[in-house]
Amino acid sequence: GMAAGSSAPSARRRRERVPDGPSSVLYVNRRKSKVWNYYTKLGDAYVECNVCKKQLSFHNSTTTMREHLVRKHSIHDTLLSQFKDDPASESDYTAPETTLKRSRQMTPENHSELRSDVILELMLEMIFRDLHPLSIVEDKGFGLLLGYLEPSFSLPASTQLSDMLQHRYNVVKQYLECYLQTVQAIAVSVEFWESQLGQTYLTITANVINGEWQRARCILETQQAHRDDAEGNLAEKLYTVLSEFGLSGKSIFCVVQDSPWSTVANGQQLEDMYGWRSLCCAARSLHHCV
Repeated sequence: GMAAGSSAPSARRRRERVPDGPSSVLYVNRRKSKVWNYYTKLGDAYVECNVCKKQLSFHNSTTTMREHLVRKHSIHDTLLSQFKDDPASESDYTAPETTLKRSRQMTPENHSELRSDVILELMLEMIFRDLHPLSIVEDKGFGLLLGYLEPSFSLPASTQLSDMLQHRYNVVKQYLECYLQTVQAIAVSVEFWESQLGQTYLTITANVINGEWQRARCILETQQAHRDDAEGNLAEKLYTVLSEFGLSGKSIFCVVQDSPWSTVANGQQLEDMYGWRSLCCAARSLHHCV
């Protein structure tokens, strides 16, 4: 919904295939709901989820597909707010089969299962939004609190949460890959910073102007690094990270680095190897001047 709105009507009607997804074959048909970014159609009666490969019945409506994305992949908070279907795509709200499915979903057993799924997803949301360790589910105080609020809920193992967190990351990464394919030029910023414990980290960020003329800042990767070693092979690191998101060298407008000496040391290498221009952060340069 961010960049697609600015494309021409002829471009929106075009069916595109997004390349270079590690485990995803995302098809974008701009005439339909963006739910289709996560499904592949199998004939006229079935669709397959590109994330978990589960097959669902399809009857000219994306309702079931949307519910699957929310319940199983927790895409509701970040993506479904942008899913605005055409009225025609919801044409079978009154179909007998759909009505029967909805009535089955209202049984106590299914309601309890749905509530447990929601609690589990909210627990995962709390962990990555507030930067809690996965081991929080093993803490006695947290277990007592949740046991009082929801006695029938069984706390998951930290390994299960780890798998869910990796799965959530892969889903969002696929969406980001699809989004960045629509951008014409990207300014990549490379920033070294230290944590309170003195550990050095490298953050690589893609800065773009989207189709609505708004600046978007997309963090591609943060990794622990030693500054001297990382600066020595910066070109290789950048190429590896950008390739994981399906970005070609042609889409990189420039690389902004956070120190003058790093820009001088790596600028010529980036220019010779990939044709990327290098700039130093203006604020950091002014800071050194002062």
